[in-house]
Amino acid sequence: MTQTSPPLILAIDTSCDDTAAAVTLGRVVLANVVAAQTDLHRPYGGVFPTVAKQAHKENIKPAVNKALKQAGVTLQQLDAIAVTLGPGLAPALEVGIELAQELAKAWQKPLIPINHIEAHALSSLARANKKIYSISPLLTAKKNLEKIDHKLIAQLPLSNKISFNQQNIFPVLAIVVSGGHSEFIKINQLGSYEILGQTIDDALGEALDKVGRMLGLGYPAAPVIEKVAIHGDENKFKFPLPMTTSGDFNLSYSGLKTAASRLVSQLQADSQLNQQAILDLAASFQYACFRHLTYKLNKLLIDQNYSVDKKPFKQVWLGGGVSQNNKLRKMLRKILRSYQLKLFTPYSKKICSDNAAMVGIAANFHWAISLADSNFLKLDRKPSWSINK
Repeated sequence: MTQTSPPLILAIDTSCDDTAAAVTLGRVVLANVVAAQTDLHRPYGGVFPTVAKQAHKENIKPAVNKALKQAGVTLQQLDAIAVTLGPGLAPALEVGIELAQELAKAWQKPLIPINHIEAHALSSLARANKKIYSISPLLTAKKNLEKIDHKLIAQLPLSNKISFNQQNIFPVLAIVVSGGHSEFIKINQLGSYEILGQTIDDALGEALDKVGRMLGLGYPAAPVIEKVAIHGDENKFKFPLPMTTSGDFNLSYSGLKTAASRLVSQLQADSQLNQQAILDLAASFQYACFRHLTYKLNKLLIDQNYSVDKKPFKQVWLGGGVSQNNKLRKMLRKILRSYQLKLFTPYSKKICSDNAAMVGIAANFHWAISLADSNFLKLDRKPSWSINK
């Protein structure tokens, strides 16, 4: 590959229940469109795959068109198209992959397959689309321009924000916490990943959602738990600290969820599940979930013989839907502070939950290491695709 300037990428994600399309220029997010399906799945108390697939089919093309319009570019001007291949719901993934392949073939663009967890892990590297990054002058300068002039892009002020210097950054510890995944990932270099620990049952977001529904907080319940927990006492109800003798850095939220279920049943039986009890239980359960994560994080850093002179991780990146939670961020920063580590988070909470902008960011780095030299026109969905495979 001869091009060294940042690529202009259309990214697509239909991994679960949000139909997403974005346009990125290197690390800069020019447009990020998400069509949520929350209302469709609320009656089921969770994502119903066939319903998600049908909604994706209806929303995907309008989302792509809107993203291109917001970014001020055309399909012809793109350098590549990126799409989430997995992990995710197989019927949902299928919709995004089919459209990406169709567009790549029609416009003869390289197609870059992206791992959804990798995208979450790298989401902190995204940069906001500020006026200083605007490429609209480049497009209006020549109406019939078929390709973006990358030499002009390189001359834009603060263009160093678009590129990325990998020197003195790695290894990085990425913490991905979402509705379906909870993982500690060591990033040796971009494209080289090692799972240090992961949930052996329920994911963090899944546990919060399920207990939130037990408390009548609706769907999705995790964001509501954060809001109501502010008014509760996190020390009111005691929960066990899971897996303290496991000897590894894996996580488990099934036991905490079961303990919460029993407590809710007991309070209901005793006619004590009043409004304040719900607030206290929400706060206590949220704290217990985050305490488990931070306990394992601390254990991981201790095991690495972390010291000022020996830093097995130079940075910590946080991604995934639950990473929006301010309480979690505060607890993580408290642990990391003692190791002189800084927690990096996405510039916007919109980049935390499922979106296509993070897919474009990941694709930017795959492009940089020449993985976009070939056209991947025969892609197949990978519902259980692990980041380290």
